[in-house]
Amino acid sequence: MKYDDVISVTGIYQGRLMLFIIELQGDDYICRKAVNLGKEEKSAVHSIMNSGRSVYLADSYNNKIYKYDYVSNELSEETVGRDPRHMCIDINDMYVANFESDNISVIDLCSFALTESIPAGIKPHDVLYSQDKKMLYACCYEENEIIGYSDREPVARFTTDGMPMHMLWAEDSIIVMTYFINGNVHSKINFIDAESGKIEKVLILEGMASDLEIDYPRNRLYVINIVDKNLYVIDTAKKEIIKTVFLGGYPESLTAGEKFIYVTNSKKNNIAAVDKDSLNISKVIALDFSPCCIKIIN
Repeated sequence: MKYDDVISVTGIYQGRLMLFIIELQGDDYICRKAVNLGKEEKSAVHSIMNSGRSVYLADSYNNKIYKYDYVSNELSEETVGRDPRHMCIDINDMYVANFESDNISVIDLCSFALTESIPAGIKPHDVLYSQDKKMLYACCYEENEIIGYSDREPVARFTTDGMPMHMLWAEDSIIVMTYFINGNVHSKINFIDAESGKIEKVLILEGMASDLEIDYPRNRLYVINIVDKNLYVIDTAKKEIIKTVFLGGYPESLTAGEKFIYVTNSKKNNIAAVDKDSLNISKVIALDFSPCCIKIIN
C-alpha cells in the first residue's frame, strides 16, 4: 500500500520520550523508526525540524540539539546555550535560539559541532534565515523586537505588535506570531515588510496560538490555538482568516503535506488530517502514544 506522507513525530510512550519516523496510510500508520530519547521527566523537546536525511530536535531541559540520521540510524548531540527553543539552517550552519542565554548558537552542519554564539536580545525564541538576503533574524520575546543580522552583526531592528514567538517568510514579508497579555493571553499574526520593518497588518486570535506553518503553493498560513482548539487558515495574500476548523482535545503541533494538514493531539492521542481542498477533517489517525511535535519529511 502506498503511503500518504512520511512524518517525524515526538511523543510519550510508556514513560519515555520517543522520536518516531512514521508512514501514514489512510487512517492507519506504520512506524519505521523509533528512537528512545530518555525518561519523560528528564527531557523536553521544544521543537523539531527535518533537513536532508536527518531530524533535528531542540531539548530545552538538557540544553542540547539532537541530530538523528534516519538512514544510518545514528543519533548525535551537541550542547548549546540554556533553554534552546527553535532552529533554522542555511547551507552550512544551524542557528539555535537560546531563550535563557540571550544568544544564538551556531552549529556547523558537517561536523555537527558548536562553532560560535551570537549575542541576541532578551529571550530569543525563534530564528529565521533568508538565503536571498543572506540575513539571519531573531525574535526577542521580552523586547517586542526582531533583530536582523548580516555576517553575524546586527544591522536591522523591527518592532512587533506583541511579544514575538514564531517567524516565517511570505514573499517580501515576515510573518510573526506574537502574544499580547492583558489579563488574558491573546495571539496576533503580524505581517511585516522585510525591507522597511513596517507592520502591514495584524490579525488577532483570541487565546493562545501554539504553532504555525506556511503553505507556499496555496498562499496559506495554518495556525493552531490551544485555547479554542481550532485550526485557523489564513490567506497570506489577502491577509485574512478564511476558515477555522474545530479540533478539540489539546492540539500540540502541525505540519503540512501535499494533500493534508496534520495536527497532533496529545489529549486524544491522535493525528487529525485536514483536507487542503475542503478544509475539513478527512481522517483521524489513532496512535499508540501521546504525540507532540510533528514535521513532514517527504
